[in-house]
Amino acid sequence: MAFNVQTFLTRLGSAAVFAALMLIGLLWNQLAFVGLFFIVNFLCLKEYIVLTEKIVQHSFSRNEKANFILVGIGVFLLIAILPFGKNYPVWLFQRAFYYLLGMVIGSTLLFFYFKRSSKSYYLLSGIGYVSIALGLLVQLRYTDYILPIALILMIWMNDTLAYLCGSFFGKRPFFPSISPKKTIEGTLGGILFTMALAWVWFHFYGSYSLLQWISIAAIASIIGTIGDLAESKLKRMAGVKDSGSIMPGHGGALDRFDSLILAAPVTFLYALICL
Repeated sequence: MAFNVQTFLTRLGSAAVFAALMLIGLLWNQLAFVGLFFIVNFLCLKEYIVLTEKIVQHSFSRNEKANFILVGIGVFLLIAILPFGKNYPVWLFQRAFYYLLGMVIGSTLLFFYFKRSSKSYYLLSGIGYVSIALGLLVQLRYTDYILPIALILMIWMNDTLAYLCGSFFGKRPFFPSISPKKTIEGTLGGILFTMALAWVWFHFYGSYSLLQWISIAAIASIIGTIGDLAESKLKRMAGVKDSGSIMPGHGGALDRFDSLILAAPVTFLYALICL
């Protein structure tokens, strides 16, 4: 895979703007974090509808789309306020739980009540793929605010260094039937540099052991790569290059968060059991 300077600069520029917006949501407070990923969840659900329509070759009705998004929003918010993490917002749980539970149940009933196609059930897979995963990412933030920041930085490190290593040294393709541009050299390079970042991170933030940070780095790089491949498979099935066009050089929201969507719930379970 030859190195393209213009492509790299376009990706770098949009990534810088994206990173600035992300940092505001990640570092400000809990509400900003929930708000940030509320928007991400909404954008990913919209793109998932488009991909699913192309895969099943069927256009869903306005009611099907609206109720699917409402179910996804309700599930995301419901999981985000459940008392899983150590520092979950008690006030939000007490005031919003029953409203959100009613929203999820009501939206789900409406999804099945209105006239729908036999293929609309494929949409519901997006609830687990997107909304539950991002809800658990919010729970990870309640466990320790530094964990999602570290996870996202490690995923960015893996993506960037895998791209650079693959551009300069990549020769052997890695899953060419799904993602032809990925190489074994690039994938291994991304993993190794992410492990190095975990070592650096340990020296700056030593609340967890080196082994624990390396474990999170392994989740970010390995599970994150699987998440990237899974979304690439969806796009190949849909016959599209990108899930959307929200970020120049990076595609849509699903393109940008595909690794995080799979890595976040695994990291949350690891934190729940091992940290």
